[in-house]
This record gives sequence, structure tokens and C-alpha cells, in this order.
Amino acid sequence: MMSRLRNVSIRVKLLFYFIVIIILCISTLSILGGNIYKKSMEEEANAYTDQMLKQVWNTIESTIQENDNVMYYLANESSVKEFMEQQTTTEEMTNTVKEQIQVYQQRHPEIAGLVIVNQHDQFISNEMIRVSRDSLIEETWYKKAVESPEKIQLISNPIGRNLKNQFSYQVNNVLSLVKAVENPLTKEVSGVILIDLKLDFIKNVIESIKIGKSGFIFITDTDGNVVYSPVNSTVYHIHPSWMAENTSPPIEREIDNHKFQIIYNTIPDINWKIAGVFSLDETTKVVSKVQGYTLIIAIVTLLIGSMMSLFFASTITNPVKKLMDLMGKVEEGRFDLRFKAKYEDEIGQLGNSYNKMIQQVEKLIELVYQEQKSKREAELKILQAQIKPHFLYNTLDTIQWMAQEYKASKIVEIVNALTTLFRIGLNKGNEFITVEEEIEHVKSYLIIQMTRYESKIEYEIEMDEEVKKYQVLKLTLQPLVENAIYHGIRNRRGKGKITIRITKKNDVLELTVHDTGIGIEEEHLNELNHALETMSDERKKGYGLFNVNERIKLTHGSQFGIGIESEYQKGTTIIASLPIQF
Repeated sequence: MMSRLRNVSIRVKLLFYFIVIIILCISTLSILGGNIYKKSMEEEANAYTDQMLKQVWNTIESTIQENDNVMYYLANESSVKEFMEQQTTTEEMTNTVKEQIQVYQQRHPEIAGLVIVNQHDQFISNEMIRVSRDSLIEETWYKKAVESPEKIQLISNPIGRNLKNQFSYQVNNVLSLVKAVENPLTKEVSGVILIDLKLDFIKNVIESIKIGKSGFIFITDTDGNVVYSPVNSTVYHIHPSWMAENTSPPIEREIDNHKFQIIYNTIPDINWKIAGVFSLDETTKVVSKVQGYTLIIAIVTLLIGSMMSLFFASTITNPVKKLMDLMGKVEEGRFDLRFKAKYEDEIGQLGNSYNKMIQQVEKLIELVYQEQKSKREAELKILQAQIKPHFLYNTLDTIQWMAQEYKASKIVEIVNALTTLFRIGLNKGNEFITVEEEIEHVKSYLIIQMTRYESKIEYEIEMDEEVKKYQVLKLTLQPLVENAIYHGIRNRRGKGKITIRITKKNDVLELTVHDTGIGIEEEHLNELNHALETMSDERKKGYGLFNVNERIKLTHGSQFGIGIESEYQKGTTIIASLPIQF
């Protein structure tokens, strides 16, 4: 099936892919969507329940903190400080402390009772009385406070202590807060303050929270007994072991054939648990409805999606087909056609790139044409330059033979040099000669010139042994030497010297001609180098120099060619760089 699909049109492929994607999306939405939605709702319910549990704990913590402040401010009252140091108390002192206690109790109605016990087993309270004569400082709650004077102690269900509320407030309905009072100077414990809080402040918070239709929050003590719960029969079916320390919330359990989820937090210090319970059946019912609606929507989406896929596939493939037709025209040699893009999307950008590519191809064709034309013209010039030397070569050979007959040795030398010059220049029509032959050619040229300028010129040739067999374009050095004579040495007074060096630098062969002539002014030098670099036709003077440069660049590339270095009144150096060729 896949092999067949590879050979069909892009439109059919896109339509097939669109329909497959739609079916996959619908299947995923139908099969996994419900579970994901159910999981999401459960997580949302869990998060909400956990938030409510934190709200309950925050309320408890806030109340504990407020009463911790009550203990702090009460302990710093001057009358209380005085009481803490007394082994016996007067009625006046007792009444003063009770008045202070009453002030704080009026501001905090959640306080069921408050008692202050000093280190000498003396105590003062408005509601609390001693059950027996046993010492209060030997009580467990008192000792716990003394052992950790820096923090408040929380005691739930304080049964069995030697205190009771004279208003018969049940101890199982209170939470006791105990904290030691330290002497600020000696840092020794001078007594303990105990506050009983009514659990009604917890009841008000819990009953104000709703978790779904049937959800609720309840609190258990360390033994798993229900401390407080709204009126609900479900809470008594929840076993304390479900919330044991080796289990982690959320917990899913079945109660009376209904699934419930339980989330709980453990309150630090008192080890109580605040638990939230909500029904999973309510969540499942909503998800079932959503899945039904999803199936209907999926079928409608499949029908609409198929039609839209066909339309979208056409909008993509039509411009591509148009671009294919244009490329076919280009294969036939039509470079005047352009792609007209309606939009700046990927296909539009592809069309613009196609237009730029065709334009660049036209330029490259024109450039290649011009380069080939220039090369042919340069070859024609060389050929034309060779026509006359060919005739002269034969004539000079006759003159040399006649001079030898008359024993005119000087004429023989010059004619022989000129003959060698033309012979190497012709080279049987070959474009390349060895470096050794090129040196022989330029020596012949220099012999002739030294005869003409006998007292004006001297020369020196330096050449590495390894470069002799390298191949170079013929007639490369002679125009450079000619330029050195006519534009350098001839324009200066006295004798001049030409130094020719052939060296290899890295992968480049350098042919250097240095003269001690007049040199070139800086502005003129810059113009010459620019003209050589750009192969400009603006410079007429030094035609041979420019012809050699053009031949090198057309043959080997623009990275090779001729460069000039000069200092006015001191001399000029011309460097021709060529690739290494064997």
C-alpha cells in the first residue's frame, strides 16, 4: 500500500494523510479523551479538596498562633511576672491576674479555659479548678512544656489531668495549648500557661466547605476516632487503617457500592488527620455524557474534515503543479517565464527562489559567454602575434646562415637570440612551455635588448632547481621584462638592473621581475593594481602587461594574475602568480 501511495499525486497523498490524521485524532479523542478528562476532573477535585484541607489547617494554625500570642502578652504582664516568682499569693494579686486573664478571654471567645501555674505550684484561673491536691508541676503537660520552653505544646483530648472546667466543658471537645514562661534575666522556667480551645472554631470552618454534592471533610485524632464530622453516615464506614502511615493519598475505596476518593493531611505535633471525601460516581457520570457528545462531534468532524482536506490539498498542489510546468518550459530553453506568487507562504517563497535562480542562470550563461569570448579574443591576439614571428623566424634563419658565411659573429649572436625568441614563442602552437624554456626565451630577448642598450642594462636570473620542469603559459616573462625596460630603466639616468626570480611559495609559482628604474608614483600604482584586479580596459599604456594578466586569469581563475609593488625613484617589482602545473 505504501509503495503504491509513493507513486500517486501529491493531492491524493495529502488527502489520504489528512483523513488518517482526522481518524487518529477522533480515535484518540474518543478512546483516550474520556479517560484523560476523567483523570483531569479527579485531579481537579483532588487539588480542590487538598486546598480545602489546607484552608482548615490554616484556620487551626492561625487560631493556635493567635493564642500563642495571647500567652506571650499575658506572660509579659507585670502582675503575671510578679505571680510567677511568689511562693504564696495574696488575694489582691490573684484578682489582678484574673482580671488580666478575663481581658484576653473576652477578645478570644474560642478559649474554653485558661490557667497559669508558677514554679512553686501556685495557679490562677477563672474557669479551671484543681481536682486533687496533687502537684500541678508534676503533670505530664507541665513537664512537656518545661522540657521545650521555646515552642508551644498541643495536647488533644486531655483526659486524666488534675484540672477540670467548672462550667463542665467536656475535655474531648477541647484542644489544649501549653507553653512555658521563662525568666528574661535568668532564662529559667518560672511557670506554665495552659489554654483550652473549643473545637467549635473547627466546626464552623468545616461546615462552610462543600466538596461536590456529597463530599465532606472530617477530622480524626491519633487513635483514628472521629473528632469532628458533619452529619454523614459515610464517615463511620471509613476505617482508620485506610489512612495509615504506610499509605499515601489519594485513596480510592468502595463504600455501599459507591466509589469514593479520600485525601488526607496529617496535622503536625498533635498527629490528627484532616480528610476530604468525595464521590467518584458523580465524576464518572459527567464523563459518560461528555464521551457521548464527543462521539457525535467526531462523526460530524470526519465528514467536514474530509471535504476541507480536499480543498486544502488543492490549494497546496495547484501552485506546485504550476511551478512544475514552468520548470518543464525551462528544460526546453525558455528563460523568460516567471512564477507569480499570490501569497508569501513557503510555496510563494519557493516560487521567488525559482525566479531568482532562473535570473541567476541567465546571468551565468551570459557571464560564461563573455568569458569564452574574451578568451577566444586573447587567443586570437596571441595567434596574430605568432603569424609575423613565424615568417620572421624563417627569414632570420637564412640571415644567420649568411652571417656565418661572412664570419660576422656579433650579427650571428643577435640573430640566434632572435631566432630562439621566435622559436620558443611559436612552440608549435602549444599554449604551455616549461619554466626552463620560458627563461631561455627571456634570455634571448635580453641579449637583443642589451645589444641595443649596451651601457644601460644588466640582468640577473635566480631560479629554484625544482621549478624548472613546471609548466607555465608561454610569453609570460617577456612582456614583464619589456615593461621593466621601457617604463622603468629607460626613464632613469645611468645603468639599470633587472632581476628575475622564479620561486615556489606553498602551492603557488611566483615569477618576479624587479627593476631599478624610475618607479611608479603611489596614485598611479593604485590605479594600475585596480585595473589589473578588475581586468579593466581603461588603461592603454602597458598593453602587454594587461594582456598577460588577462590570459592568466582567464586560464587559471581570478585568484591568480599580476600584482605590482613600486617605490618612486627606487624601482618596481612585478609579481605574476600561477598554479603549480607539471
